[in-house]
Amino acid sequence: MQEYKIAVLGCGAIFNRHLSAIQNNAEYYKLIGIYDPKTELQAEYAQSLGIKGYSCEDELLNDFEVNCVAILTPSNLHYTQAVQALNNKKNVILEKPATFLGSELKHLEQLAIQNGVKIFGVLQVRLNPAVVIAKRAIDEGLLGNIRSVALVQRWQRPLSYFTGWRGTMASGGGILREFGIHYLDVLQYLVGAPKVSGANFYNTKFIATDVSDTIYALFDFGKFGGSMEISIACEPKNIECSLLITSEQGYIKLGGKSLDEIAASEFLTENITSKFAEIKQQVLNRQVADLATQGASPYHPELYRQIVVNPERFALSAMYNVTDLVEKIYQFKN
Repeated sequence: MQEYKIAVLGCGAIFNRHLSAIQNNAEYYKLIGIYDPKTELQAEYAQSLGIKGYSCEDELLNDFEVNCVAILTPSNLHYTQAVQALNNKKNVILEKPATFLGSELKHLEQLAIQNGVKIFGVLQVRLNPAVVIAKRAIDEGLLGNIRSVALVQRWQRPLSYFTGWRGTMASGGGILREFGIHYLDVLQYLVGAPKVSGANFYNTKFIATDVSDTIYALFDFGKFGGSMEISIACEPKNIECSLLITSEQGYIKLGGKSLDEIAASEFLTENITSKFAEIKQQVLNRQVADLATQGASPYHPELYRQIVVNPERFALSAMYNVTDLVEKIYQFKN
């Protein structure tokens, strides 16, 4: 029997990734229905998939057949919709950003406990093999003491991208929550949560919006420092997404489309180099579910599997540090 009878709120651009995740984990999940205010789109999916199409959110939340709700709606709706789902005794899978504020995230955790259900966040880039390799290398002491970390995300988005709900801070939450959150999460996941020493914000391309398109920040990890540059104002296309970690024993640089490659690495000794090569081979030889899923981050199916077999890995509490980090960076915005 499936553990989760799931209904989906929102069938926008990210829906197909979640649909693939559900279909590739049929032993754990059964898709019951969907709701989206775009009724024609909802009807199309409901008919093609043979599932319920709800008339409103309340009908979905009151469906006794459903014990889990996946929330894939615009960012500013996540918190209030998750509150309603939890209070209706539904488990929740919450797309990023889970919330805008750390206090909201902690409130959702409390509500889940009170209602005897679970809530999970979607930060699937942690499953990228390159991230897994770097995590193991750090945890197994190959790098020794970290000396610096630098995150760079230089992407391109057209002006039309901010014509909808993403076009204001109030509804979209800004580029750190929309674009940078996965990579800021990997940064803190690998080397710990920093203090924010300062940040600068610029509108170099998206002039007619309060959403900064380019942000720089300095981080203090206590014994070492770090930096962040995140921009969606590059031309004519995405340039890079990289995370460089330097240490007393060498360095690892993650790159690719979404930190999904070890772009470079070098160490002081042959012994460490050999151990790192062994870790890479072990990780890359493993199969991750549904690697053919579209997009730069194809690990939703494996995330859905982890929710069942290793629920603490993507429990909402694991999302607190990056939620808090983004909030602290934005506190420097005038």
